Amino acid sequence: MNARNDVKRPFDQTLDPRLVLAAAQRRFAARIDVLVARWLERCATNAEATQRLFTPDQKPHVSSGMGVSLGA
Repeated sequence: MNARNDVKRPFDQTLDPRLVLAAAQRRFAARIDVLVARWLERCATNAEATQRLFTPDQKPHVSSGMGVSLGA
């Protein structure tokens, strides 16, 4: 009879609510960490792409020789 009573005992009564809450908080914090890391990675990628767009050319522009010359 005792074995049968142990099986029928509700599962949630054996858990300490403080431990369950602490585990849930850790899972939540870990999920937030993952989301923030992804967001920061996207921000860094966007910043690098923006810097590539707005960096000046390394070589100066060469004039094409279409200027007016006054000497002959």
